[in-house]
Amino acid sequence: MTAHGGNWRDDVRRWIRTPGARVHLMGVGGIGMAGVARLLAAKGLRVTGCDGGAPRTLAWLRSCGIPAITGHDPAHLDGVDWAVFSPALQPGHPERAAAEEQGIPLYRRGQVLPVLAENWKTIAVSGSHGKTTTAAMIAHVLRACGADPSWCIGGELPPDGAPAGIGQSDWLAIEADESDGTLAHYAPEIAVVTNVEFDHMEHFDSKAAMVACFRTFARQAQAVVFCADDPEAAKIGAETGGTSCGFAPGADFRGEILEAGPGGTQFAVCAPGGRAATAGLPLPGRHNVLNALAALAACTRCGIALDAAAAALARFALPKRRFELVAEARGIRIVADYAHHPSEIRALIDAAKQAGAGRIWAVFQPHRYTRTVALGAEFPPAFAGVAGVILAPVYAASEPPLAGGTSEDLLKHFWNHHGVPAELAPSLEAAAESAAARWKPGDWVLVVGAGDVEDVGPLLKRLLER
Repeated sequence: MTAHGGNWRDDVRRWIRTPGARVHLMGVGGIGMAGVARLLAAKGLRVTGCDGGAPRTLAWLRSCGIPAITGHDPAHLDGVDWAVFSPALQPGHPERAAAEEQGIPLYRRGQVLPVLAENWKTIAVSGSHGKTTTAAMIAHVLRACGADPSWCIGGELPPDGAPAGIGQSDWLAIEADESDGTLAHYAPEIAVVTNVEFDHMEHFDSKAAMVACFRTFARQAQAVVFCADDPEAAKIGAETGGTSCGFAPGADFRGEILEAGPGGTQFAVCAPGGRAATAGLPLPGRHNVLNALAALAACTRCGIALDAAAAALARFALPKRRFELVAEARGIRIVADYAHHPSEIRALIDAAKQAGAGRIWAVFQPHRYTRTVALGAEFPPAFAGVAGVILAPVYAASEPPLAGGTSEDLLKHFWNHHGVPAELAPSLEAAAESAAARWKPGDWVLVVGAGDVEDVGPLLKRLLER
């Protein structure tokens, strides 16, 4: 039975406080689900999971002692006390349906993580963009400065690709997802709001509904850190009396870029109480400085000295699929990035230019038909400065096809924009071949999107290394 009633939170608390209870996670290969599995195991529960794919994540889970099976089967439910399902598993999915038929208590990931987080002093990072990187920065700084936090983040963190880990302190750094509205279930010690831009049209019927979800999240936190440069985040931060960060004049943690080049970004930060520090971030991109300012503001609220936190950023490495260098040979670079919203794509291209990119090609896989319909006209100008875009088929993320939301429809927006040349590829393999036919020494190829477009990176690497 799927939990929808008002007492689901008490039920989840009771299950988490029952060591030895058997909990099964459906879709555990999803990076966010894998992190929840790790935290549940740390609480003494017997955790199992399954997924139709994600061999890399399943291997990591098994390395943590969590049985993770490839494939879905109702037989996995034998002996299960309660279960958690990924948002990717739609109603009617055979294993999910079997759990409901058998009366097994069944909860969404976004119901379980907020309750789990009650067992720690939690820093929850939210935002339309940058939350994975910002949460990873917070976990890194706290670890580097001796705070030894636990963490549960929707990305594969260096050096071993772990999306979650267990520390010895009371602190927990998490990424709080807004995509299905469950962001409103969190009540953390510190809420971070990086930005609020309309997205996830598959759940929210308007921007106002999405903003209201972020507002509820912020109001339930004991303290709020927000980006002063983002209009919606700034409104929410002002309403809650939060700590502001950004480049905006008057921000509590105000940053100023001192030097930006291929090797990274040097910036100064001024903080309340006359505190100041200079940080060297080994990453390109103005957006990453904003992420770093939010991380510094949050970590200092945990008692970390500003200068120590700033120094720790010099050793930060991005999670996988965040400006990830896949291959470099013959003067050509292949970089993979999770960007799937126009604002993220614009920031990615700016970062590539700062890092010394010459001519840039992009292989782009649109993510969800709903997003492609709603934001179609915004994608072409986001690719400004790119020599050409190769459009792969839309990654549906379990959505049915939607009129106006295909890659063919998106191509028409590129034609109407009369700016960046674009073409269709019928498959990821064809997209890789098309990109390889164009590159020359000095070129960069950006592999862009949140779906399985990451498979293009290894394909291109093999072509490059022939």
